[in-house]
Order: sequence, then C-alpha cells, then structure tokens
Amino acid sequence: MIPAQQNLVQVRLGLVQHLNAHPLTFGFRQQKELQLFDDTPARLFEMLSSGELDAALISSVECLRNPNFGYCKTVGVCCNGALRSILYFKSKEQDWTIPAQKIYTDNGSRSSVALLQVLFANKFGRLPSVLPENPEKIGDRVLSEGTAGGLLIGDAALRFSMREDLDQFRVKDLGEWWLQQESLPFVFALWAYPKSAPLEDSYFEESLATGLKNLDGIAARSDFPFALEYISQLLHYRLGPGEWAALERFQDHLRAWDLL
Repeated sequence: MIPAQQNLVQVRLGLVQHLNAHPLTFGFRQQKELQLFDDTPARLFEMLSSGELDAALISSVECLRNPNFGYCKTVGVCCNGALRSILYFKSKEQDWTIPAQKIYTDNGSRSSVALLQVLFANKFGRLPSVLPENPEKIGDRVLSEGTAGGLLIGDAALRFSMREDLDQFRVKDLGEWWLQQESLPFVFALWAYPKSAPLEDSYFEESLATGLKNLDGIAARSDFPFALEYISQLLHYRLGPGEWAALERFQDHLRAWDLL
C-alpha cells in the first residue's frame, strides 16, 4: 500500500473526459501539481497497462478481465436504471424483435460494448456483430443502412438524445434494459491501479467528496441543459451491496458468453 504520507501529487492519473465522470475527478482537477491525463476509458486502460499511468478511471469490464489490476472498492460511475448516456438504437422502421445485422459502436467504453453484447445475446441467443465507428457518424449510418444498429456512450450519447430527428430512431437505454433484466444497478467505471502499487480508497473518495459539494458548478459549466439532473439523479458514485452484486452478475454473464 502506498503510504498516506507519500507525496501523492507525483501520481499520474488518467481522467475520463465525459460529464458522467466529473464528480469523481473534480477534486483531482483542483490540484494543479498532479499529472493528469484526459482520455476515453479504453485509451486510459491501454496507458495503465503499459505503465504510463499509476491509476486511471477505466471500464469496469477491464477490471474484471485483468487480475493484475486492483481497484477502488468504494466509488465508481454507477446507475440504477435509465441514465441517458449509454444508448442502443435502430431506425424507427426496424422491428425491435428482429436483431440488427450489425451494430456500430463507440468503443470509448468497453463496459458499454460488453453490456450491449450481454443484453443482446441474452435476448436473441447469440452475440451481435459489433463494428467500431466514429461516434459522430453512427447515428447517420444507422439511418442510411436499414438493418444496422448503433451504440453511443457518454457525451456523444447525450448529444444524440438532443437530436432534432430523434423521432426517427427507436432507442433503448442500457441502464434501464439491465435493470429490467437483472433488477440490479450497474457499474460502468472504476478507479484501477496495478496490484503491485495500490492506492488507498480514501484517495479517490476525497476527490468525489469535493465533486459532490460542487455539482451545481459542474453542471453550470456543461453544454447540456439537463446536466444537474444527470449527475445528481440519473447517476450515482458510491458502491454498496447492490453494485457489488451487479459486478458479480455481469461477470457471470461475461463468462457465460466467453467475453472475459
């Protein structure tokens, strides 16, 4: 365990750019001495794996897949139902009961892609064909290709939810879909670090505590008019028994579909 008295400003931290992570990272962003790196959870996982970072907020699925990682046991990015920022969609002409032939995915969050694979496979009895695509192009590709689906995450999904032509799509919120299937919350991201150089949970809790005191300010700096509701009601950031049960259930599904 890194001792509490160590000068933790030397730690290299990977922070997620999306609004959903800002309450967790707010305290760290106030410490100008820290070495902070902003990117997607997928890219931060690669940096953490290669030793470029000491800790990072990464997709929960990568914590389940990588036994060499430890992670904070008390805080993360969680939801308990619809959260508006993990969206699966098809054009309105498509029938929900017929599986999409392919799904264009924003691979910035591997938890979201894995969650969609699990939910899709449990419904249709097979894994979907997923293809990475530029998030800005996914909506239009789904409209132009009559049998494709799309997956958007984070800020790209929030922007999609504000499209003027949203009525041209059928949309499923993955947080709500998971809750309907499992009656459990879901954990999308966790603070991870190498097991050989762990950090105390309190280090991450303190940053969140600062963020929770500043939700109004975080929301005010956002481009989304619903930002405060999003970070204060649709999302939550503390892990309890329900979140741990959800991670275990998710791991069971991943193992069943050979996705670990």
